[in-house]
Amino acid sequence: MIKNIMFFRPLVYAAVMLYISVGFFTLSAGDRSANYLFAEDHYFENVGAISLFLTSFLFFYTFWLTLKSKPRDIFSRFKLLAVLGLAVIAFFGAAEEISWGQRILDLQTPETLAQVNVQDEITVHNIEINEKPIPFEKLFDLFWLTFTVIIPLAGLFNMQFRQFGNKIFFILPLGLGCLFFFNYLWAKAAQILFVSVYSFHRVPFIQAVQEIKESNYEVLFVFAALYVLQDLKLKRNTGN
Repeated sequence: MIKNIMFFRPLVYAAVMLYISVGFFTLSAGDRSANYLFAEDHYFENVGAISLFLTSFLFFYTFWLTLKSKPRDIFSRFKLLAVLGLAVIAFFGAAEEISWGQRILDLQTPETLAQVNVQDEITVHNIEINEKPIPFEKLFDLFWLTFTVIIPLAGLFNMQFRQFGNKIFFILPLGLGCLFFFNYLWAKAAQILFVSVYSFHRVPFIQAVQEIKESNYEVLFVFAALYVLQDLKLKRNTGN
């Protein structure tokens, strides 16, 4: 079995874990630094948006390469649709991060949307229905947990599941899922470790933790998209 070499180097995992850890330690930075890190349209939010746009591009490129190979059966057609779906989801997430260009283009929020959007923005993830927010965060957590941890773990212990999974999609390396889980655990720990030293009043502490966590997830999805693209190229080169 040919492995996607980039994702089996300990140095890559160590570097990403260091980046994630340093990100949460910035919660103890002074107000001047925090302003450039946590505020709207600054470091963590911008890194997240750029990462999602890059993820979307990589999945669209993978979709195009898959389409060029002329899918011949129902499995390859399902794989094609799955890659396209991920590309669209990533683009939607990136557009939501920048409020669909609202601040860039200086657009006003439509009145009907402003009435249900808690941040008065052109976004979907801040909409409340009957004064209850749509649980996008929980849906997102369920998505990454299934895609990067549960499915790879099932494939690790069941070869038939792994073979079938690779027919209809690409099973990610479990190590990548561990990085997602590492980021999740860091976010939980950060809420305890840094609450007493956080001093930036423009952004609430919990929101700052959320900004870091989401940004890290979005960076990790770039690696997921790269793995899918490289895995496809490896299989095409070897005729598998």
